[in-house]
Amino acid sequence: MLDDTLTINGHATRTFSSGTLVLQAVQEELPDLIMLDIIMPEMDGFEVCRHLKENEDTRYIPVVLVSSLKEKPMMLKGIAAGADDFISKPYDTMEILLRTRNLLMVKRYQDFLKEHSGILEQEVRLRTEELEKVIAELKSTQQQMLQQEKMASIGQLTAGIAHELNNPIGFIASNIATLGKYCDKLLKYMEAQQKALLPELPDPDSSKQLHALRRQMKIDHIVKDIPEMNRETMEGVERIKSIVRDLKCFSRIDEAGQKLADINKCLDSTLNIAHNELKYKTTVILEYGELPQLRCYPQQLNQVFMNLLVNAAQAIDTQGVVTVRTRHEGDLIYVAISDTGSGIQQEVKEHIFKPFFTTKESGKGTGLGLSISNEIVRNHGGEIRVSSEPGKGSTFTVILPLNGMHPVQKQVEQ
Repeated sequence: MLDDTLTINGHATRTFSSGTLVLQAVQEELPDLIMLDIIMPEMDGFEVCRHLKENEDTRYIPVVLVSSLKEKPMMLKGIAAGADDFISKPYDTMEILLRTRNLLMVKRYQDFLKEHSGILEQEVRLRTEELEKVIAELKSTQQQMLQQEKMASIGQLTAGIAHELNNPIGFIASNIATLGKYCDKLLKYMEAQQKALLPELPDPDSSKQLHALRRQMKIDHIVKDIPEMNRETMEGVERIKSIVRDLKCFSRIDEAGQKLADINKCLDSTLNIAHNELKYKTTVILEYGELPQLRCYPQQLNQVFMNLLVNAAQAIDTQGVVTVRTRHEGDLIYVAISDTGSGIQQEVKEHIFKPFFTTKESGKGTGLGLSISNEIVRNHGGEIRVSSEPGKGSTFTVILPLNGMHPVQKQVEQ
């Protein structure tokens, strides 16, 4: 009767005499709607419904239970099995057609959503892959910009570093030349002394000539001056080695992993490189506190300190003071770099960490120094705080957590 009713109204149907045959049939061809009698041979409608809803391929096919059993417990059992609707016997033809129409409409919507869900998933996957590529490219670009800014900082300091190297090289070369002359005089004196001492009884005239030659060639002064010249020469050599070592440490490509570092030593190394930028118009005051070692990327932090030190020097017009303070409180390390320069206007202060923002003349700044410094410190879980008063100077405070992971809690500046 159901078959006749549905076929007459344009639906294609197939009938089966048991639940087992239904489960076999859906493996070959998926229908749009399944109507099950509850009382059937081999397995009842509840069990068949349960199997259908447990199968990934058939769980979204609407299932209608058809029965003369109208008790509420039976209906609840059907709902628990996953049934989508019920038709009670004896049934009404119009009811059958309306319920069928509604369930088929729901099925079409489900199929539509399922199909487009797959399309959306594919699009999301493609977009995600594209975003991952973009993020990878951005990270690569960021690293390139970081290295370019670092090399720009080194380029800015190249003339000063060359001057720093020329000074010790100059007095080393001068001392070596003087040592050569001294050695010539010493050899002449020793030769004359040897001739004077050869006879068993030295000739009095030869002895006088030897003493006169000693005074003429200033042998006593030479003997005193040679140790001092050697000391200066060695100081010059050590100065060159220190500058080259710090420059190499500052400019090399960063190591992949973090490591423990002494921030006070990092500052000393950076100050050594920036010495020529600072020495002509600034007095540098160091007020280091006792600091535990910090897990960090030391070369990156050196770049931050370099940018802040150079900015501090450039903020001073003629003569001023740059003060570097460090302290340790709780699980935080504070590095404050202060200057007695021109200070920062409030409207400028709001933009100083934006990429490419600069108040320097064209060609004298990339506008990336503070932006990259801020990003480096943020990647260390820290932050840079700025306090400034126009005409009186500025203080940039770098705050770093010891573990390099957790962000800094906002605190009132002391």
